[in-house]
Amino acid sequence: METKQKQEETDFEPVESPSTEIVQILNEGDPDVQLAYLEKKAKLAGRFATALNTILISQTYPEDWSEHDDKVCLSSAGAERVARHFSIRFYDVGVKKEEYTDTNGRAYRYIFDGNAAMADRIVYAQGAYGSRDNFLGKKSGEYRAIEDINENNIRNAAYHIFIGNGVKALLGLRGIPKARFNEIFQKQGEDPTKRSTVSYGKGTQGGTSGDDTKLQQEFGKLLVDMANNLQMVEVDETGRHFISETSEISDTMEVAKASCKALTSFYSKKDKKMVEGIDSAKMLKGQRLSIALQTVKMLQSKGGTNGNGQ
Repeated sequence: METKQKQEETDFEPVESPSTEIVQILNEGDPDVQLAYLEKKAKLAGRFATALNTILISQTYPEDWSEHDDKVCLSSAGAERVARHFSIRFYDVGVKKEEYTDTNGRAYRYIFDGNAAMADRIVYAQGAYGSRDNFLGKKSGEYRAIEDINENNIRNAAYHIFIGNGVKALLGLRGIPKARFNEIFQKQGEDPTKRSTVSYGKGTQGGTSGDDTKLQQEFGKLLVDMANNLQMVEVDETGRHFISETSEISDTMEVAKASCKALTSFYSKKDKKMVEGIDSAKMLKGQRLSIALQTVKMLQSKGGTNGNGQ
């Protein structure tokens, strides 16, 4: 029996534990004590929000944020960096692999689920990723054969999505309204427009705009997405670029920066030596930016290697 599989990253809605409902807090114990407790929390809420916003700005990068239908979302990698400043625990974590067959043949997905807790608040979260998701599951617009997909990468992607969903639910970082997001960043003296804008169904194979800022955002997000999926771009001593895969990445942004540097490095035939690249998408402009973006797209569409001596 054929099963229709969703082709975008699955983002399950975490469910808050009933034990933390305010109604239950108000109905238990001495009402005066409970009211004093809530009033104290309300008094501190503004300070907590200010501290959280400061952490958001300092621990995330523009590429960590994307706009979806007037909501701004934080990537799992960004959520994990923010979580380092909070005492968040995960427990009762489980994983399962679902195998199925659709019109394109055999497929599977991994689903992680469990509880995430911070202080007295508990949420249930899930994260899923499968062989039909676009980034790892497709090549040149076509679904890859299941034998050509690194299953460890699929499993790790599902795990990081699960962790990110739990963190975002606990800290109230899910689906931030665009106006509120802009306000938070502007109060911290940051430019909120440096996030990526995602248009579902368009992918990254289309043409590019002449606007450097838009190209920088597209390029940066592409490299971060690769790092989130345990891939990076490297370059050898002849100037040949290639995509490599790993089973674990500890710092997504550092990997993305390394990919940027590799993509902008090249072998100079005139000087007979390698010319070192730039590790920041923001520093790239004009033709060099366009070439780097075209190169990484070409690597993805042609199996991960090229010859690029100049």
